[in-house]
Amino acid sequence: MTVGDILKIILAFIVSPLAVATQVGFSGAFWLNLPFWLVGIGAKWLPMIDLLWVLYPVAVIHAIYIILARK
Repeated sequence: MTVGDILKIILAFIVSPLAVATQVGFSGAFWLNLPFWLVGIGAKWLPMIDLLWVLYPVAVIHAIYIILARK
């Protein structure tokens, strides 16, 4: 694990699609992560949709997986 990987993992907690894009570009993994992150972030401000906030940790875990698995 390099310093760049550690910085990408930190970035994954803030903006996970950007962390995925820095690893693999704008490929399928990015487009899979983007809706998870957008819905997870948007669910914070929509009180009627309580369960969708679960998608934010899913996006973060997916980003960390992509960063660690694709070398």
